[in-house]
Amino acid sequence: MPDSTDRGYDASIGRRIQAIRNQRKLTQLGLARRAHISYSCLTKVESGHLAASPTVTAACARALNVPVTDLTGQPFFDSLKKDQLEQLIQPLRHAVANPMLPGMDNTTRSRIEIEADIQALDGSRLRGEYMAMGAQVPALIDELLELVHATGPGGEREKIYTLLARTYRLANNFAHKLGFLDLALLALDRMEQASARADDPYLPAVICHYRSNYFLHHGAYDIGLRELATVERMLEDPVRRGDKRALSTLGTMHLKAAVLHSRRRKLTSETDVRDRISEARKVADHTANHPDPYGLIFDRFNVEVHATSTQLDLGAMGKAVEHGESFRLPVTWAMNRAGHHHMDMARGYEKLGRNEDALKHLVDARAATPAQTRYHPTTRETVLALLRGRGAPSPELQSYARWVGV
Repeated sequence: MPDSTDRGYDASIGRRIQAIRNQRKLTQLGLARRAHISYSCLTKVESGHLAASPTVTAACARALNVPVTDLTGQPFFDSLKKDQLEQLIQPLRHAVANPMLPGMDNTTRSRIEIEADIQALDGSRLRGEYMAMGAQVPALIDELLELVHATGPGGEREKIYTLLARTYRLANNFAHKLGFLDLALLALDRMEQASARADDPYLPAVICHYRSNYFLHHGAYDIGLRELATVERMLEDPVRRGDKRALSTLGTMHLKAAVLHSRRRKLTSETDVRDRISEARKVADHTANHPDPYGLIFDRFNVEVHATSTQLDLGAMGKAVEHGESFRLPVTWAMNRAGHHHMDMARGYEKLGRNEDALKHLVDARAATPAQTRYHPTTRETVLALLRGRGAPSPELQSYARWVGV
């Protein structure tokens, strides 16, 4: 199979690391020391004998002073063009870059009518359906800006700002999933501006949840943990009062902290991860009969999904896949999280040399959320690792690789 190229580099993260390292005139040993990873790990990643984990990718990006997308190759423009998604980016960029100023048109729809559209797109988000989100969000932002400026001060305007915050959240999710991380961060800043005028006191916690994804991908784990600690202090009083929204949000903070600790790889990381997962399980027990208020998918299933992924990040591959196979996700559960779980399981099985099981979970991830799976760098790294395995790749693997774009 011929090599795929993107931005002049081989399709693997290892090749991109090697190319930028050579530009920086760094030896492998020098980069390994700067990135605080083992020399053996780096040499295997660069040579293609080991798939780059998210932890290694972030560590090398930080040490090389480049955005992590320079190593992952995101955004994957060739695939985006095939799916006609790249044409949605510029209108979204214009809508998000707008400093919250109304245009010249007068909106004719009510807040309730607009809210129904946002609710429908939130369902698309949970199903990993990006086309609808990217196509509709720019117009919704413009419409809400018109409406908020046409509405006098008071409770109605605060409700509109809440909807505006939710719409910027959709923009963040769309941009982040397709690899436009800077645009996703700008959308999050706009969400923060809108939430300051909204009628929901827990939107800052939702913003923290999404901003931690940026810190996670770029290896800024300590910054992410500090922000989480600030939000957790904010939640202490409403949690004591028994506010279920606050309690559910606190559970999400525990899960996000567990992931940050697992990637941080400090001496205490294993204990920190175990404690956070344990606390999240306790919270999930208390919120089992209450709906997830912010679509952050906090429930006992997501706790177990995170228990699996954090073991992967800690390097306990056998323990991770054993735990991941110990539970079954409901067919009605959030497909975006289910798809991510299958990608994690594929990563674990590939590391264990169980390539057929890895491919099976990649196929399951595609069935759950095709777009999310296709545009996630973990999928590409796992597929490349499977292609480099012993023997000729199976027709099914070759077909899957063509679908992913490698």
